[in-house]
Amino acid sequence: MTKTAISVPEASQPLTFSQTARRSVPYLASVLGLHLLALALWIPAALHTPLLWGVGLTAYLFGLRHAWDADHIAVIDNTVRKLLLLRRNAHGVGLFFSLGHASVVFMMAVLAAVIGKALLGYQGQIGVFGGWVGPLVAGVYLLTVATVNLVSAYGVLRSGSEQAHHHNHGGLLARLIAPLTRLVSRQWQVFPLGFLMGLGFDTASEVALLALAGSAAQQGLSVAAILSLPLLFAAGMTLLDTLDGVAMTHAYAWALDNPKAKRSYNLLVTGLSGLIALVIGVVTLSQWAGAHFAGAARVLAVFQNLDVSSLGFWLAGIILLLFAVASVRYVRQQRAVAALRDVDLSQGAAVQQGQTP
Repeated sequence: MTKTAISVPEASQPLTFSQTARRSVPYLASVLGLHLLALALWIPAALHTPLLWGVGLTAYLFGLRHAWDADHIAVIDNTVRKLLLLRRNAHGVGLFFSLGHASVVFMMAVLAAVIGKALLGYQGQIGVFGGWVGPLVAGVYLLTVATVNLVSAYGVLRSGSEQAHHHNHGGLLARLIAPLTRLVSRQWQVFPLGFLMGLGFDTASEVALLALAGSAAQQGLSVAAILSLPLLFAAGMTLLDTLDGVAMTHAYAWALDNPKAKRSYNLLVTGLSGLIALVIGVVTLSQWAGAHFAGAARVLAVFQNLDVSSLGFWLAGIILLLFAVASVRYVRQQRAVAALRDVDLSQGAAVQQGQTP
């Protein structure tokens, strides 16, 4: 039985806030550029049409809210950890995923602006393909990364602190999930994943944005004004998704550096991320199956009305809280060890002086 060992990154990973900030600059600069582009289109148009101030702000708030959907948070957080285990850069995971997702929303908003609000009446037909592909891709990917992280957590639990540097995935499970885990081995590869997940049009914020774009077109607003709405939506979504990816990269990298001393934290965040991704993946696939297969709808009826959207808030909040608590405890432990070392050194020096003739 073959086993594949994945080494955890050590010194090469950023462990200080300054290092994380420096490595995040290109991605945060991209988010800033998207904001500037959206504002450049929105502000001049709003000066001529005051109603657009409120419409544009609403589109931006829709984007901020959409970034906190449970599938966004679960995909970003679990992908970050997977890439760190592969010693890959993960600071831009949130940005690339969000841009892929936003590209679908942007294209459909443009169509809504061109065709008009009537596009909403045909959304069911337009979203047939997306309704099949989007939830299926999201569910399968979430189950895959959940499996990887839960097996990693189990490996840490069994191996103990001495072997926490390695997460072994071997045997039948490794052979089954290996093709899926290889689909995302670089951070930019979450862009098509975000695009496919965006095809479903399964959130109220996306539908509302299409309505705004269609209404704006009917009121005779300029093309620049109409394009500003999906750009404002994308700016809000990429802002929070990118910040989530950066924060999780720092938190996970901190855990994976010297995991022997941070075993409890590493175990908690890995297990929690994997468990929530597993729940969201199961619910997503169950609702997808229930929507497309009558027999499955009866068997999986208990999942059909479950709302897991709030899990995104809980996952991000709990992991950051655990990181803050673990950081404080770790610093205190390091200071205590350093103090004991200084005492031992001073005592040793005193003994040597006493023995000197």
